[in-house]
Amino acid sequence: ELCISENERRLVSKEAWSKLQQYFPKAPEFPSYKECCSQCKILEREGEENEALHKMIANEQKTSLPNLFQDKNRPCLSNWPEDTDVLYIVSQFFVEEWRKFVRKPTRCSPVSSVGNNALLCPHGGLMFTFASMTKEDSKLIALIWPSEWQMIQKLFVVDHVIKITRTEVGDANPSETQYISEPKLCPECREGLLCQQQRDLREYTQATIYVHKVVDNKKVMKDSAPELNVSSSETEEDKEEAKPDGEKDPDFNQSNGGTKRQKISHQNYIAYQKQVIRRSMRHRKVRGEKALLVSANQTLKELKIQIMHAFSVAPFDQNLSIDGKILSDDCATLGTLGVIPESVILL
Repeated sequence: ELCISENERRLVSKEAWSKLQQYFPKAPEFPSYKECCSQCKILEREGEENEALHKMIANEQKTSLPNLFQDKNRPCLSNWPEDTDVLYIVSQFFVEEWRKFVRKPTRCSPVSSVGNNALLCPHGGLMFTFASMTKEDSKLIALIWPSEWQMIQKLFVVDHVIKITRTEVGDANPSETQYISEPKLCPECREGLLCQQQRDLREYTQATIYVHKVVDNKKVMKDSAPELNVSSSETEEDKEEAKPDGEKDPDFNQSNGGTKRQKISHQNYIAYQKQVIRRSMRHRKVRGEKALLVSANQTLKELKIQIMHAFSVAPFDQNLSIDGKILSDDCATLGTLGVIPESVILL
C-alpha cells in the first residue's frame, strides 16, 4: 500500500512513523503541514499543459489528414489517378513518426518538419527513378494528394518540395505520357547509391542468412521458388540491412541516354533506408529452415561447421546451393560466393 507508483503521498500516524523509522532510519521526514516543492509543482503543471497541447495538436492534425492517418484512398504511381496530374512525395519515416504521435500524443513528441532532405542527395537531386518508386523504393516514400499537401504546408515545416508531374507529349493519338520529378533525378548519386548498396552486401558482419534443409530430391528443383528466396528487410534479431537494389533505370523522365555515370557514395541515404524499413517485411521462416549469423569474410568451410551444429549434418555430407548455384569451394569466402544478408541456402 506504500508503493510509490500507487500512492505518492499518504498520511500516517505518529506511531506508524516511529515504527517505519526503525526500518528506514535514513528516510527523510515530512510533516503533514509541509508544502509540496514549488518547483516540482511548476514542472507538473507545465507537463499537464504540454500534454493538453499535444492532444489538441494531434486531434487537429488527425482531423485535417484523416486518410493519410488511416492509410486510406492512397494514390499509386503504377496506376496513376485520373483526376490529378500532380502528386507530392514525403518520406515514409515522416508519416510513420507522425502517426505515432497522433495515436499517443502524451508519449510521443510532435512532428514539426516533413524532413524531405533525407530523400535527396547532397546536390539536391532526387535519389529515385520513377520505376524504382513503383517497386523496391516504394516503401521509403509516401504519395500525397494535392489537397493533402496544402494542409501539410500549413501544419508542418516543409524543407523541400518533391513532386511528380504527369504530362502528355507528342502529336500522336494517344499521346505519350511522361512523368517528370521536381527536383530531377541525380544520375551520379543514384549510380553511387547502387554501387554502395552492392558493396555493403559483400562487406557485412554478423548478418543473418537462412539455411533450408531439403528432405527429398523433388524439393531441390523448387530452389528458385519465390517463397524460398524472398529477401527480408529485417533479421531475426531485428537487425536491419539495406535490401539489394538492382535498379539501373536511365533518367527519371524515361529517356534512354547511355551516358556513363560517375560513382558517388551516399551514406546518409543508405542510413535512411535502414531507418524506415517495416517489420511487416521480415523474412518468414518456413519449416526446416534455420537462421545463422555469418560474416562475408568467413569461408564456406566455416559455414558448413555452423550448419553441422544446427542440423547435425557432417560437412562432407552437405550439398549447399543458392539460387540454383552449387557452393563447393570450401576455401572461398561467403562474399565471393555471392551469399548476401537474408539469403536462403538450400541444404
